[in-house]
Amino acid sequence: MEVKRLEIGSGKMPRKGFTHIDIEESAKPDILGDFRTMEFSDLEEIIALHVLEHFSRKEGLEVLKQWHAWLKVGGKLIVETPDMERICGFFTTRPERLWADREHLNFALYGSQGEDWAYHKDGWWREKFKKVLPEIGFNIVKIWQKHSYIRYGESRTRYRLPDIRIIAEKI
Repeated sequence: MEVKRLEIGSGKMPRKGFTHIDIEESAKPDILGDFRTMEFSDLEEIIALHVLEHFSRKEGLEVLKQWHAWLKVGGKLIVETPDMERICGFFTTRPERLWADREHLNFALYGSQGEDWAYHKDGWWREKFKKVLPEIGFNIVKIWQKHSYIRYGESRTRYRLPDIRIIAEKI
């Protein structure tokens, strides 16, 4: 199988046009297993949404270096994590009622913890990405704050959780 565009940790909502890797068999990925034990080269694009925070500081740097090695020059890396800086701010201020409560902000920081892999081991925020990615050999193309959603409560109201997404190119 020739792989050019790779989605890591695709879960049950894989993106079209990508080869999907996941460690959960229930996600029905194209490739089942731990991506850290795999080898790829000359990839055009890697997308890893809500994956990087599952690794310790040291492991996270190694993962980013591995992804860098897999990409061709000019290849694109798209990463999204919970935005630790905004989560911490919202934990004390909760600026509008549709941002998640403290319990769910804590969930965003530390993971669901429902599986062995579902723990968050490190936090990421704008300045950290701006420091780390260039040191590894990436040029940041775009970085922005966004949010994901969670539903809870009797009315199943949809609340927001702060995230940060980065698009970077291998240089």
